Amino acid sequence: MIGKYLFLFLIIFSIHPSFEAQKKEAELTPYQERLIQLKDFRKNCRIALRPFRYDGSLTTHFTYKEFDYAKEVEIATIQNENYRLSFNSMGVSNEPISIKIYDKPKKYINRVLLYEISDVASNEFTTETKEMIEKLKKAKSEELAKNVDISDSERTYQQKIIENIRLKKLFINYIIPYTERGYKIDEEGNESRVLTKGSIILAVGYNNL
Repeated sequence: MIGKYLFLFLIIFSIHPSFEAQKKEAELTPYQERLIQLKDFRKNCRIALRPFRYDGSLTTHFTYKEFDYAKEVEIATIQNENYRLSFNSMGVSNEPISIKIYDKPKKYINRVLLYEISDVASNEFTTETKEMIEKLKKAKSEELAKNVDISDSERTYQQKIIENIRLKKLFINYIIPYTERGYKIDEEGNESRVLTKGSIILAVGYNNL
């Protein structure tokens, strides 16, 4: 009889993994935990758009380096609509970054700075293109005022164009600050570089009225 129960026990043990094995399988890797976090961050970022209509989102990953640098992303807009940009920087867990938004990509010297914010880390905030368009109009009007080589009729014509100006695209620059290089040593004494990473989420929506 004892032999029978022992036999059944061995069968059950061979079919079902031990509790420790199950626990190990249930544990998430840091990468998996990161993906779950980002999913929640994206959800919150999208909720912050309300009552604007959701149009899309973009997650930008970056690595801190031993110098300042910028990562530029581009988004398109419907010209006649006011857009809301929702940022979620909960994935910026190291040095805070800065954000600058322009009307043109960085290859253009005369591009206009429409929005900027510094010390971005572990927070959420929104901004809208309505304010950016006003800044663009102001910058273009000031540029026109400095131009003395055009006639009054041409100046009037250009001013009308400025008053009706729209944003077709936005160029968002994430400024990643300098961070000292870190190292780690394994059990065998080998040294390797530690990469510090971060991410920021942008969700975009427009006022569909």
